[in-house]
Amino acid sequence: MDTNLAGTLCKVCGVLNKHSVEYLIVGGIAVAIHGYFRLTTDMSGRETDKPDFDFWYNATYNNYFRLLDAIEELGQDVTDIKNETTPDPQKSFFKIDMKAFSADFLPGLPGLSNFKESFKQKKIIVLQEVDIFFISYDDLLLTKIATARPKDLDDIEHLKQRRDQ
Repeated sequence: MDTNLAGTLCKVCGVLNKHSVEYLIVGGIAVAIHGYFRLTTDMSGRETDKPDFDFWYNATYNNYFRLLDAIEELGQDVTDIKNETTPDPQKSFFKIDMKAFSADFLPGLPGLSNFKESFKQKKIIVLQEVDIFFISYDDLLLTKIATARPKDLDDIEHLKQRRDQ
Protein backbone atom coordinates (compact mmCIF):
# COMPACT_ATOMS: atom_id res chain seq x y z
CA MET A 1 0.00 0.00 0.00
CA ASP A 2 1.33 3.44 -0.93
CA THR A 3 2.84 5.08 2.18
CA ASN A 4 0.83 8.28 1.71
CA LEU A 5 -2.36 6.26 1.33
CA ALA A 6 -1.49 4.07 4.31
CA GLY A 7 -0.62 7.03 6.51
CA THR A 8 -3.79 8.89 5.61
CA LEU A 9 -5.93 5.79 6.13
CA CYS A 10 -4.32 5.20 9.53
CA LYS A 11 -4.95 8.79 10.55
CA VAL A 12 -8.63 8.69 9.58
CA CYS A 13 -9.27 5.25 11.07
CA GLY A 14 -7.31 6.16 14.19
CA VAL A 15 -9.66 9.10 14.77
CA LEU A 16 -12.73 6.93 14.09
CA ASN A 17 -11.43 4.29 16.51
CA LYS A 18 -10.63 6.93 19.16
CA HIS A 19 -14.30 7.96 19.08
CA SER A 20 -15.50 4.30 19.05
CA VAL A 21 -17.22 4.72 15.69
CA GLU A 22 -18.54 1.46 14.26
CA TYR A 23 -17.55 1.50 10.59
CA LEU A 24 -16.45 -0.70 7.71
CA ILE A 25 -14.32 0.42 4.79
CA VAL A 26 -16.08 -0.36 1.53
CA GLY A 27 -15.50 0.65 -2.09
CA GLY A 28 -12.21 0.70 -3.96
CA ILE A 29 -9.93 0.44 -0.91
CA ALA A 30 -11.83 -2.65 0.25
CA VAL A 31 -11.58 -4.11 -3.26
CA ALA A 32 -7.80 -3.61 -3.12
CA ILE A 33 -7.52 -5.26 0.31
CA HIS A 34 -9.43 -8.26 -1.05
CA GLY A 35 -7.04 -8.65 -3.96
CA TYR A 36 -7.76 -6.31 -6.86
CA PHE A 37 -6.05 -2.94 -6.95
CA ARG A 38 -7.39 -0.31 -9.31
CA LEU A 39 -6.81 3.41 -9.39
CA THR A 40 -9.35 5.70 -7.76
CA THR A 41 -11.52 7.71 -10.12
CA ASP A 42 -13.28 11.00 -9.48
CA MET A 43 -16.96 11.67 -10.21
CA SER A 44 -16.17 12.31 -13.89
CA GLY A 45 -14.37 8.96 -14.20
CA ARG A 46 -10.85 10.40 -14.35
CA GLU A 47 -8.11 8.67 -12.36
CA THR A 48 -6.87 10.57 -9.33
CA ASP A 49 -4.01 10.21 -6.85
CA LYS A 50 -6.02 11.71 -4.00
CA PRO A 51 -7.17 8.96 -1.64
CA ASP A 52 -10.95 8.58 -1.57
CA PHE A 53 -12.30 6.48 1.27
CA ASP A 54 -15.79 5.02 1.51
CA PHE A 55 -17.09 4.09 4.95
CA TRP A 56 -20.30 2.32 5.87
CA TYR A 57 -21.22 3.38 9.38
CA ASN A 58 -23.67 1.84 11.83
CA ALA A 59 -26.57 4.30 11.59
CA THR A 60 -27.63 4.26 15.24
CA TYR A 61 -28.04 7.54 17.12
CA ASN A 62 -25.09 6.92 19.43
CA ASN A 63 -22.77 5.95 16.58
CA TYR A 64 -24.02 8.87 14.49
CA PHE A 65 -22.95 11.37 17.15
CA ARG A 66 -19.61 9.59 17.68
CA LEU A 67 -19.07 9.84 13.92
CA LEU A 68 -19.82 13.57 14.01
CA ASP A 69 -17.25 14.02 16.79
CA ALA A 70 -14.68 12.15 14.69
CA ILE A 71 -15.46 14.17 11.55
CA GLU A 72 -15.08 17.32 13.61
CA GLU A 73 -11.67 16.16 14.86
CA LEU A 74 -10.66 15.53 11.25
CA GLY A 75 -11.23 19.23 10.60
CA GLN A 76 -14.82 19.59 9.41
CA ASP A 77 -17.31 21.97 10.99
CA VAL A 78 -20.34 19.90 12.00
CA THR A 79 -21.97 22.45 14.32
CA ASP A 80 -25.12 22.81 12.21
CA ILE A 81 -25.48 19.05 11.88
CA LYS A 82 -25.06 18.53 15.64
CA ASN A 83 -27.71 21.19 16.27
CA GLU A 84 -30.37 19.54 14.09
CA THR A 85 -33.51 18.98 16.13
CA THR A 86 -34.56 15.75 14.40
CA PRO A 87 -31.50 14.00 12.96
CA ASP A 88 -32.09 10.83 10.98
CA PRO A 89 -28.94 8.69 11.02
CA GLN A 90 -30.54 6.24 8.57
CA LYS A 91 -30.59 8.98 5.92
CA SER A 92 -27.44 10.90 6.87
CA PHE A 93 -24.73 10.72 4.22
CA PHE A 94 -21.56 12.73 4.87
CA LYS A 95 -18.92 13.73 2.34
CA ILE A 96 -15.75 15.39 3.54
CA ASP A 97 -13.18 16.78 1.17
CA MET A 98 -9.82 17.57 2.72
CA LYS A 99 -6.55 18.53 1.05
CA ALA A 100 -5.02 15.07 1.63
CA PHE A 101 -8.11 12.89 1.09
CA SER A 102 -11.84 12.74 0.60
CA ALA A 103 -14.25 10.43 2.38
CA ASP A 104 -17.87 9.38 2.11
CA PHE A 105 -19.72 8.09 5.17
CA LEU A 106 -22.69 6.00 4.13
CA PRO A 107 -25.58 4.97 6.42
CA GLY A 108 -26.40 1.95 4.26
CA LEU A 109 -25.25 -0.16 1.33
CA PRO A 110 -27.21 -1.78 -1.50
CA GLY A 111 -27.58 -5.52 -0.98
CA LEU A 112 -26.84 -5.40 2.76
CA SER A 113 -29.35 -4.55 5.46
CA ASN A 114 -27.75 -5.48 8.78
CA PHE A 115 -24.63 -3.55 9.74
CA LYS A 116 -24.10 -5.55 12.94
CA GLU A 117 -24.03 -8.85 11.03
CA SER A 118 -21.59 -7.45 8.48
CA PHE A 119 -19.48 -6.00 11.30
CA LYS A 120 -19.17 -9.48 12.85
CA GLN A 121 -17.77 -10.73 9.52
CA LYS A 122 -15.31 -7.84 9.05
CA LYS A 123 -11.70 -8.22 8.01
CA ILE A 124 -9.31 -6.47 10.39
CA ILE A 125 -5.93 -5.26 9.24
CA VAL A 126 -3.49 -3.69 11.67
CA LEU A 127 -1.45 -0.98 10.00
CA GLN A 128 0.92 1.30 11.91
CA GLU A 129 -0.65 -0.04 15.14
CA VAL A 130 -4.16 1.02 14.04
CA ASP A 131 -6.97 -1.53 13.68
CA ILE A 132 -8.68 -0.89 10.35
CA PHE A 133 -12.05 -2.52 9.68
CA PHE A 134 -12.93 -3.69 6.17
CA ILE A 135 -16.09 -5.21 4.76
CA SER A 136 -15.76 -8.98 4.32
CA TYR A 137 -15.11 -10.48 0.90
CA ASP A 138 -18.59 -12.05 0.73
CA ASP A 139 -20.38 -8.86 1.80
CA LEU A 140 -18.30 -6.83 -0.64
CA LEU A 141 -19.45 -9.09 -3.47
CA LEU A 142 -23.09 -8.81 -2.35
CA THR A 143 -23.04 -5.03 -2.42
CA LYS A 144 -21.15 -4.96 -5.73
CA ILE A 145 -23.75 -7.30 -7.25
CA ALA A 146 -26.61 -5.16 -5.91
CA THR A 147 -25.07 -1.93 -7.23
CA ALA A 148 -24.13 -3.50 -10.60
CA ARG A 149 -22.42 -0.46 -12.15
CA PRO A 150 -19.89 -1.38 -14.86
CA LYS A 151 -17.07 -0.64 -12.38
CA ASP A 152 -18.68 -2.97 -9.81
CA LEU A 153 -19.11 -5.79 -12.31
CA ASP A 154 -15.45 -5.41 -13.31
CA ASP A 155 -14.44 -5.52 -9.63
CA ILE A 156 -16.46 -8.72 -9.12
CA GLU A 157 -14.83 -10.40 -12.11
CA HIS A 158 -11.30 -9.51 -10.96
CA LEU A 159 -11.94 -10.42 -7.32
CA LYS A 160 -13.30 -13.83 -8.29
CA GLN A 161 -10.36 -14.46 -10.64
CA ARG A 162 -7.89 -13.71 -7.86
CA ARG A 163 -9.82 -15.84 -5.37
CA ASP A 164 -9.73 -18.79 -7.82
CA GLN A 165 -5.95 -18.58 -8.34
